[in-house]
Amino acid sequence: MVKPVSSSRALVEAALAALRSAPQVQSVVSLERGESLLSGFQDQLSGDELLFVLRICASGCQAAGRWLDGLQFCRRGLEIASRSQKQSTKIPFLAITGNIQSFLYNYHLAARAMREAIAIAEDEHLPVDHAKLLQGLGPIYSRMEHHENALAVFQRAYELSVANALPTTQAGALNNIAREQRFLGQLDAASESINEAIRITEKHENLDWMPYLLHTRGEIAAARGDLQAGSRDMVEALGQLRARTNIPVLLQVLIDLSDLSARVGDVAAARAYLNEASTLSSEASLHELRLKTAFARAKLERGQNNIDAALGAIDDLMQARVDARKVYLEGQRIATQFVEEVERNEARARREGAAVNELTLRLIETQAQAEKMAKQASRDPLTGLLNRTAFEAAAHRIASGAPQPVALLMLDIDDFRLINSDRGHLAGDVVLKVVVDQLRQSLRTNDLLSRFGGDEFLVLCPNVGPRVALTIASRVLERISQEPIVYENTQIRITASLGVACAQSKQLDMLDYLVKRADAALRRAKLAGKNRVVTVRVNV
Repeated sequence: MVKPVSSSRALVEAALAALRSAPQVQSVVSLERGESLLSGFQDQLSGDELLFVLRICASGCQAAGRWLDGLQFCRRGLEIASRSQKQSTKIPFLAITGNIQSFLYNYHLAARAMREAIAIAEDEHLPVDHAKLLQGLGPIYSRMEHHENALAVFQRAYELSVANALPTTQAGALNNIAREQRFLGQLDAASESINEAIRITEKHENLDWMPYLLHTRGEIAAARGDLQAGSRDMVEALGQLRARTNIPVLLQVLIDLSDLSARVGDVAAARAYLNEASTLSSEASLHELRLKTAFARAKLERGQNNIDAALGAIDDLMQARVDARKVYLEGQRIATQFVEEVERNEARARREGAAVNELTLRLIETQAQAEKMAKQASRDPLTGLLNRTAFEAAAHRIASGAPQPVALLMLDIDDFRLINSDRGHLAGDVVLKVVVDQLRQSLRTNDLLSRFGGDEFLVLCPNVGPRVALTIASRVLERISQEPIVYENTQIRITASLGVACAQSKQLDMLDYLVKRADAALRRAKLAGKNRVVTVRVNV
């Protein structure tokens, strides 16, 4: 029998469907829907649904200029994503945090959030997110007037988007490239970049980006002295932005249009644009744009001898300065909480990982010391390493502890059979013992090392993700191939191949499957020419 859906759940599902079908751009309308869901139906949202709604709200706050509220939504999203160990779901919250911190002039925190998100995108092999995040990192450099660095970041984003056939991201990167080229005075190059961005956008009919591209093209035209062309582009962008309700960008376009109108002598149009901007910029966190608006109004009205209007604009300017101070202090408070929370989470993760690893090693060592026979039964007689039975027992203990990333390395000495056949089995035994010594020197103290059979070894590295696993594996291969082994006054040069399977500790309960994946990666390393590492990610 199908269980009927409650009326409230039906409302939740309808609201979620509306949010998912809305254009995936910053939206005040979506923010209102998201906040309604959180205020009335939060207890009916699943974990994934809650993360989705928090992301929509954080993005909407960015569009509305409610930056401090946006940081709080991001903080909640990051807490939930960290608890559920969903690394990729942290990316949008880190990106929005970086954007907002940049607007609040906390550039070090902005760059830190963006770079953490970029690291996750690299680890998770997410080229779309990687390219988009680079476009979030670039403006941080731009706001600090490091335009050469910003341009290099945007060009890298463009290269990634071209390599992965991402036309929307490609157009966005070109738009940012054009803006930086304008800042650097490279107006011809800027025109080529923005025209190419518009061509790509029109070809793929992704018009969400169009008002931003038109604004940039208008800025470039104005920088060239073509005020009429600049005004035409910005007026067209303005019409689209009014419908999108991206308040910060809309305010900037109104301010720019007012300036262009004043420069061609159209005082009435300039005043109208500034009056519209004044009605939109009530949020305290929009103080920077409010300051620009009020200053432009004061300058315009003073030039027209409208003293009362000019004084009113100055009052708005002074209030914006008061709000700027309040927002700065609140932003610093939230930023401090964010940093402290990140540090607490990192410290807790380190403590938990160290405790699990120390417990595992103590159990093995205590058991080995308690009974000599048990020790002998758990060790390989030639190398003294854990045998397969003891290794599996240790792996299962780690699986039953606190969740953590793990890496399983399988190593095979290249052409070991030739050593046995050409130089004898005693030489082969010497090679095995030397390789074990080199492994021990290359690994960490809490890594588990086992002889799997013959010339194959297994290494289990607790609390290690793909990047660190690759570093460890590369260090092992370098040490093994670095110096020849001397046997009976002759040198034996050896190399090894490694397969690495990266997973979560709970998957160690299926150790045989992980071993098969590491073995498959090892075979790929052999086929690719030996003396190399191949890494795979295991998701079960």
